[in-house]
Amino acid sequence: MTLRDVLGLSFLMLRTTGAATAILMLPYSGVAYAATWQSSIALPSTVEYDSNPVLLGDDAKKAVTRTIIAPDFSLVGTSDLDQLRIGLGLNVVRSSDTSIVRDREDPKLLLGWQRDTEKGAYGLTASYVESSTLSSAVQETGVIATDGTQKQSTLGGNWRTAVTERSSLIDEVEYTNVDYDIGSLTPYDELSNQLSWNYTWSERVELFTRFSARRYEPKSGSGVASSNSYTPTTGFNYKISEQLEVSAYVGANQVSGSNSGPTGQGGFNLHYAGERFDTTLDASRSTIANGNGGFVESNNLRGTWSYSIDELSRTGIDTSWQKTKGQSPSTLRNFNVWASRELSPFWVARLSYTYKQRLQDGLPDATANVVGLTLTYSYPEL
Repeated sequence: MTLRDVLGLSFLMLRTTGAATAILMLPYSGVAYAATWQSSIALPSTVEYDSNPVLLGDDAKKAVTRTIIAPDFSLVGTSDLDQLRIGLGLNVVRSSDTSIVRDREDPKLLLGWQRDTEKGAYGLTASYVESSTLSSAVQETGVIATDGTQKQSTLGGNWRTAVTERSSLIDEVEYTNVDYDIGSLTPYDELSNQLSWNYTWSERVELFTRFSARRYEPKSGSGVASSNSYTPTTGFNYKISEQLEVSAYVGANQVSGSNSGPTGQGGFNLHYAGERFDTTLDASRSTIANGNGGFVESNNLRGTWSYSIDELSRTGIDTSWQKTKGQSPSTLRNFNVWASRELSPFWVARLSYTYKQRLQDGLPDATANVVGLTLTYSYPEL
């Protein structure tokens, strides 16, 4: 398939989206006419060189050049107390060496409905996302694998009600199904429920207490045991000024079937947003599910910094460090520097460089250098 064919496929998807939206509105024409609809489109196109996409040891690494086109369409409809969200996306990848990185056409579908009530709100969400096991979203769960496909489906519900003038109760439940097409990873289901109580102490301070319970159920016959995870936490959000916000929480986690007792959990986030300068510092320890054995402990440290050079140009640095425990303990480090330039109200160019390092027990250390150029077309309202 040529690049021209890929572009044709991308725009065909967007035209199909418009047709699907119209069909969705026809049976509910009364609602559609009363609703306010807002839509947007983004079409980023990237060419990048990756010296080691699979993060193999230095003696075995092989480089590829990727062309990535990822059209994204969103539609938001608001009618009285209801809001409907629809998102469609497609991630098209063409690789210079398909024995290392596959050619891909990964779809994404997001649906959401929310209704406000006199004292709160409730709603439903659903999503279906396909992605490469080499993507950062998968690697951040502690999974290091060859290029395969992760298929993730989710169905969720949420409910919020005011208990008093200052406090509210929130319940969120979600079912997730994760499937892989490579044998080294284990497909699984996860059912989670989080109950939260929020209290507005003042205009600047909010206190919260949360309890999360999750069930990990691996695919039958995988040889991996089912397990439950329980995590109570308490913390606060503090708006120090119009530019500076901080939040922190502490708690514990217990996984059933583990040989150890409860482990500490917690997090800290600091965000500053100035007129030209923006920075975030985030540190956390959490327990997450992945395709390599169930619940694992993940320690994370992230920092971002960006600076507006002028009205059209911006530059920044993103760094992260992650240490994941489990069947295959690993440490992943990333350092990214980038610069962007607004070419017109609809076009933005971005140049980036990323350095990656992976340390994993039993395997040689691995590093990678990624250089990319992205040109994005976006139209905020169609």
